[in-house]
Amino acid sequence: MVDLLGVVMAGGKSSRYGKEKLLEVLNGKRVIDIVVGNLSLSSVKKILIAVSPNAPKTLHYCKRYDYILTPGTGYPEDIKFLLDKLSKPLLIVNGDSVFVDPVTINSFISRYHGRSMTAVVNLPNGKVYIGLNIAVPGDEVDEVVEFGNQLLSLNINTPEDLGRAETIVSKR
Repeated sequence: MVDLLGVVMAGGKSSRYGKEKLLEVLNGKRVIDIVVGNLSLSSVKKILIAVSPNAPKTLHYCKRYDYILTPGTGYPEDIKFLLDKLSKPLLIVNGDSVFVDPVTINSFISRYHGRSMTAVVNLPNGKVYIGLNIAVPGDEVDEVVEFGNQLLSLNINTPEDLGRAETIVSKR
């Protein structure tokens, strides 16, 4: 079993959404709770929520979880901050990646061999990152792992994305 620390990135500005999207509700649950729940059902043993001053309501809400405060200067900068501070490989899931389920997470982890990794889905218009990564301190080379499930590419970036996600969930 690989010992990775699970980190949910929850400190973005939600600028495309217009308000703190991780607190929005999908199928009766907050978006952040769905992602944390999916990660907690995976083989990851410990989870931290990475929050920043950019999302004060999300920061307040996430105090119910183990969390770490990042500077919030940008996604790559926050990942570097986490790697420097925690000094261990991190399994990172974006807080808006509601369809990255435990099976996908475990499949991704099973491919880990000590190097940084990024998960993508092939769509007709090219590869799309799905918000699932493994970051390793001192390793800047990403191995790309491809998944076939196009649903994994739907992150909640806009109110329209949330509407699409609601439609998909209601048909299940």
